[in-house]
Amino acid sequence: MPGYEVKFTGPLDKAFECPICLIALRDPVQITPCGHRMCNTCLKPILRNKRPRCPLDNLNFDPSKVFPDNGCHRQILNLQVLCSNTEKGCEWSGPLSEIERHQDVCSYAEVSCPKRCGVSLERRRVSEHSSHECINRLTPCAHCGNQVVFNLMSLHLQTCSSFPVSCPANCGATNLTKEKLVVHMNNECLLIEVPCKFVEAGCKFKAERYKMKEHMSSNMESHLSALSDLVNAQKKQLDIQRERIQLQKEHIQLQKETMLLQKQEIIDARGRTANGEFIWRIPDFNRKLMDAKSGRAPEPMISEPFYTHPHGYKMCAGLWLNGVGTGRGRYISVGLQVQVGEYDSILKWPIHPRYTFTLLDQRDDSKERRDITAHFEPQCISRPRADRQLGKGARRFVLQDDICAINYCKHDTIFLKFNVILKQPP
Repeated sequence: MPGYEVKFTGPLDKAFECPICLIALRDPVQITPCGHRMCNTCLKPILRNKRPRCPLDNLNFDPSKVFPDNGCHRQILNLQVLCSNTEKGCEWSGPLSEIERHQDVCSYAEVSCPKRCGVSLERRRVSEHSSHECINRLTPCAHCGNQVVFNLMSLHLQTCSSFPVSCPANCGATNLTKEKLVVHMNNECLLIEVPCKFVEAGCKFKAERYKMKEHMSSNMESHLSALSDLVNAQKKQLDIQRERIQLQKEHIQLQKETMLLQKQEIIDARGRTANGEFIWRIPDFNRKLMDAKSGRAPEPMISEPFYTHPHGYKMCAGLWLNGVGTGRGRYISVGLQVQVGEYDSILKWPIHPRYTFTLLDQRDDSKERRDITAHFEPQCISRPRADRQLGKGARRFVLQDDICAINYCKHDTIFLKFNVILKQPP
């Protein structure tokens, strides 16, 4: 920025005036050896020249010998200035260093309406404007008492449940709220045409409400007969529906059991083929990341189990897309856990594993790939007696912003590789 364009209480000393922008020096620097001062910003275009010259004496100078003039800077900040709103009535004066702080509270400074109505006004009038003039102010509805935006009052009255209306059937009822009108139309108005109460039983008679009493009295026997037939038909239909629902429940339960068995067989088959290395494919990555950040999806995501070697230690991986602990909100976190396995009773315990976590680079040219790798060595692990929570790993494995780079997330899919090395082979 160029110099300070403010109103001083007295004439500005020429020693404090920038020779380029001709106003008070801002962040002054001094050229040596000539000693001339100018604003730091004003000097920058001159420094772009191969052989910069002082604009006052036209002498060449060495850019490396330009220094901030802190003493001059302090003197300028102590100069007395007037508020820029003096002509509007502000009587404030004070050191230049306080002008910006004053502008933030000056009663005569122009600000925008906090209710975003588009009006600009002096700060001292904001309260009055917000309470009595702003089209976005809240005002009570004269009928229901609810607070409504002033500019939307006409729309509110179209749906206000307490707005008075008259019966559309012209029965003479007036000053009905919309709530009472519904009750009036459904239960009271004698001029509204209504169906017979036995319409579900097959009676097709319709007439004004005041005629319905005579109809009910003269057709009682036929109504009861039709109602009896309806009840019997509905009972048969209900029995049929109950049988269908029971069959569907049994079929669904059988499907669930079959799917669980198939899924477990697939998981076990995949796990037993592992050799201490597991690659986890995470499709639909961006949606899963957004669900994790918003809390819609539980964390961590748990992988299928895998084994360190045939008939070896059973492992599973965990992924916190929104991070955990110190990585929460900015990183993704990964971890591994030893699970209860089928062969634990014949394996050596405790174990001393070394974990390696790798985010795989998906560039086509394998020579240019730059995988991201982290290592973690937990303390010795005893034989698990039950599946526990996921153990520690890399809490700040990869920044969420970095993982979205095209070479790591391709076709909205990422690949994570987990390696387990046992220091003491079984």
